[in-house]
Amino acid sequence: MNRIRTLILGTFAGLAVLSLGSAAQGQLMPAVEAKPVALKVTIDPDAELIIEGKVTVSRGEVRHFISPPVPLGRNYYYTVKVIIKEEGKPDIVVDRQFSVRPGEENVVDLRVPGRTVAKVEEKPKTEDKTKVEEKPKTEDQPKLTVPFVPTPQEVVEKMLELAEVTKDDVVYDLGCGDGRIVVTAAKKYGAKAVGVDLDPKRVEESLKNVKEAGVEQLVEIRKGDVLKTDVSPATVVTLYLLPSVNRELKPILQKSLKPGSRIVSHDFDMGEDWKPLKKVNVTDNDGTEHTLYLWKIEDKDAKKEENKPEKEPDVIYVPTPQEVVEKMLELAEVTKNDVVYDLGCGDGRIVVTAAKKYGARAVGFDVDPERIKESLENVKKAGVENLVTIKKEDIFTQDLSGATVVTLYLLPELNVKLIPQLEKLKPGSRIVSHDFDMKGMKPKKVVKFTPPGEGQREHVLYLWIIPFEKEEGQ
Repeated sequence: MNRIRTLILGTFAGLAVLSLGSAAQGQLMPAVEAKPVALKVTIDPDAELIIEGKVTVSRGEVRHFISPPVPLGRNYYYTVKVIIKEEGKPDIVVDRQFSVRPGEENVVDLRVPGRTVAKVEEKPKTEDKTKVEEKPKTEDQPKLTVPFVPTPQEVVEKMLELAEVTKDDVVYDLGCGDGRIVVTAAKKYGAKAVGVDLDPKRVEESLKNVKEAGVEQLVEIRKGDVLKTDVSPATVVTLYLLPSVNRELKPILQKSLKPGSRIVSHDFDMGEDWKPLKKVNVTDNDGTEHTLYLWKIEDKDAKKEENKPEKEPDVIYVPTPQEVVEKMLELAEVTKNDVVYDLGCGDGRIVVTAAKKYGARAVGFDVDPERIKESLENVKKAGVENLVTIKKEDIFTQDLSGATVVTLYLLPELNVKLIPQLEKLKPGSRIVSHDFDMKGMKPKKVVKFTPPGEGQREHVLYLWIIPFEKEEGQ
């Protein structure tokens, strides 16, 4: 098995890949979307937790961990050891292995069944000299145990760019770590900024960095609980928190922020019931891909997005026979390392087949709500939710550069309209169109195919490879 090492809470823990990618075979892996693994562990409070041979420093009954981003669409597991020492008794040692998924909060219960933790008996007051003093619960004790994983500076820049920060903004970074986001907002854009963190060490580090950057007049650092912070003065809020914390923050942000305020989250969304306005992938200097999500607070008096008139589909939906779907993907020579975009995905059969048969990541685009609903149902039924994304979007406004394979069943004039977007694909990317060519662009192959069975018609498939070869006279 292929093992990779990732930093987690200041210690190292291994994520082992169950299904080997081509990188393990000495081949070059294409850039893929990556997200952290968020882990919530319930454990006996007196237990020592060892992950991949390394002792973790976190203590308590509930412990949170987060890894740097790892590629989506692959399976990972942690191997852990739980050790409980009890005076006068043999150590209790439990070895466990469990799978985890990036981009989600993975919950695992490592408590020893049937065991109760003995309470320390309080000794009489006459023996106070030997009594173990228990610290009272105060607000100084962190409610959130979100580990600090620094955001690469190039991702910080992209987050603020996505939020369209200006000197007139007030930026709140919830869980500010070393203060790099608020410092950049002040230094680059001249914006006022507030960083909030519970960890005294992070607060101290942030204050030091604010002073070194000379932005004390613009930046304020607060030691506090992000869930108890008044964010109403903010016009921009940045986040790099666990998914569960994002979900707790969601109603606070929706209620407190003014219309037009922007929220940018690094790697984690806000749940299915609050779709982002934009989703952007950015690759850092180490080649790791990060996902950024943007939301904007709408004016309550304005019409809700879902009530706006739908864009009419450009073509009538005609399902592609499954045999033709298979032939299209075969012609494109799809592999598990590909990212397949189906423009006008209908019921999702092409993206489902690409994921199920080849293990490829796939994205289906359509504007028809009925087709979106049908596609999502088929993706779920096929059990490929970890590989397939369905988006209700206008294909002519999309950035297609993330695809290595594009499939089409559109009218000829629509194929031509897509050419400027398709020309931005990476060299070697393949485009397959069902029945219709692309005027001005010479196909590499034209395949005629008649599915078996009575009454089947002949289908024509066109293959282009980027860069396009233009037809003579074009």
